[in-house]
Amino acid sequence: MATYDVIIKGGRIVDGTGMPRYVGDIGVREGVIAKIGPDLPPQNALEVFDASGLIVAPGNIDPHTHYDAQIHWDPYCTNTGWHGGSTVVVGNCGFGFMPCRAADRERYMLMMANTEQVPLGAMRTALSWDWESYPEWVARMRQLPKGINLASYLPLNSLMIYVMGYEGAKTRGATATERATMRTLLNEAMDHGALGFALSHLNEFNSHKDIDGSPMPTDLMEIEDAYFLADVLRERGQGVIQALVQLPTINNSHVAEELARRSGRPVIHNVIVAFESLPGYHEGILRWLDEMEAKGLNIYTQALAFRTWNEFDADNFTAWAHIEPFHEFTHVGGAADKARLAADPDFRARALKTYDPAEMVSGGGAVETFILHRANGALDWTAHEGETFGEIAKARGRPAIDCFFDVVAQSECRADFRTTDALSWDLGKVGPMMRHKRVLPGTSDGGAHIKFYSGGHFPTDLITWLVREEGIMSLEALHHKLSYLPARVLQLNQRGALLEGHAADLYIYDYDKLGYDSSAYEVVHDLPGGDWRRTVRAQGIALAMVNGEIISRDGVFTGATPGRLLGNAGEELDLRLHSELVALAAE
Repeated sequence: MATYDVIIKGGRIVDGTGMPRYVGDIGVREGVIAKIGPDLPPQNALEVFDASGLIVAPGNIDPHTHYDAQIHWDPYCTNTGWHGGSTVVVGNCGFGFMPCRAADRERYMLMMANTEQVPLGAMRTALSWDWESYPEWVARMRQLPKGINLASYLPLNSLMIYVMGYEGAKTRGATATERATMRTLLNEAMDHGALGFALSHLNEFNSHKDIDGSPMPTDLMEIEDAYFLADVLRERGQGVIQALVQLPTINNSHVAEELARRSGRPVIHNVIVAFESLPGYHEGILRWLDEMEAKGLNIYTQALAFRTWNEFDADNFTAWAHIEPFHEFTHVGGAADKARLAADPDFRARALKTYDPAEMVSGGGAVETFILHRANGALDWTAHEGETFGEIAKARGRPAIDCFFDVVAQSECRADFRTTDALSWDLGKVGPMMRHKRVLPGTSDGGAHIKFYSGGHFPTDLITWLVREEGIMSLEALHHKLSYLPARVLQLNQRGALLEGHAADLYIYDYDKLGYDSSAYEVVHDLPGGDWRRTVRAQGIALAMVNGEIISRDGVFTGATPGRLLGNAGEELDLRLHSELVALAAE
């Protein structure tokens, strides 16, 4: 009988702990790293993979995704699964599908479509909706084939609507009875593996808007209701809180501070971003993190700090939906309605009057910085493809916003644009931010905004950019931030590092060939019903493994689905709940 299922021979092991890399063998048995050594006998394994000259690293953990729907039709949660991802977390920002009454299913899908731009048709086709409670959702997720691991927060928008009703959740605080019910349901979710709970609290400044344009429940909630739930986590001595509470337009970081104080638990503050137009913004957050640590509060923030972009047509782009004149434009209707509005002289006059480039920081950047990527039928503008609208405006002698809406109208919303100024890629800003001990990389938003954005490539980009090209971080330090640090923050026991006894979640890549195509997103029609999305594939990854099974070779998935639903108490809870599910099925 073979001692190991797989031996990975001679790889350059970057184990995720921050320790220096070394050359060695890894023996995998029954989903776990059983042995790490210099010379494991190859005859003792069912399969041997020669990793000579290649990097062997822990699978990346992404704490901020919205694969809540996509996991139902894409077991590998691509783009994440293409880029060495082994674990994703859903339920972020307070959005999710549980708990949910049957009468509210359509409302929950509409919320996910409007806030995270997950296509409604795909959700209607793929979601089985054979659950109501969090434990029933857990049972469903455990039955669902998964190529990578899944973990989840209890989303507070869902919890509030379930307990208070839609109108109540949108208009008032919880009653004493409702608070008690929410307490019971949070404990129930935690008993069944929830990492904790998640919310956004940005008042009316959040671009996450409901279908009527109004803020979501948690954005206007009586914040004491959230603090009450933080008390529950303190009583349990367990859990993590994700809180989207700060943007350039609003600073509710005091909410994250109080959640950390009341819960005594880790809080992930979202989001830290470096902006060219706001040079001190990210520095203020870093100072605040240091102040919180000095107060004894365990707060981290997650960075949106990798080379990414929006590539969009004006019909499907919603990042600007909270800013005039694009609020009116976004909510007028479908592509034909938008094209007509873009050509309307009265709207154009309003647009010229209300448009303010400075307000567009959180909307993809100023229109002047947008590139006309493809004119797609706007024949009068084809010659300007590849130029920014600032350059186009100068050439045409007209305001950029006027030129932009001309292209939209003439192309009937088919023209494609690309952002250039949404984030700063200044290493003087990004370097100190990414090296800070309380900054987590990521904010991929995987599964969301898929018709204009794709962020699952962030590990590949950070390795190639910050380590290989610029040398401002070591590979060891970056892989620590990509795997072991988020595993520790999220309380994912025995994950995130290549250590004996840890889960065999790893990937193997050619350091010199690692990369992706940054010239344009790839459009693929792989959603339920044949709908499309924009994607970024990885280059240079030889093998990826989850729970000891190989899920991809040279970028091609094997069809294996070894992913698990991970719980807040690690493998012990995972195995206990699995046993309960098996027993339930036997009955």
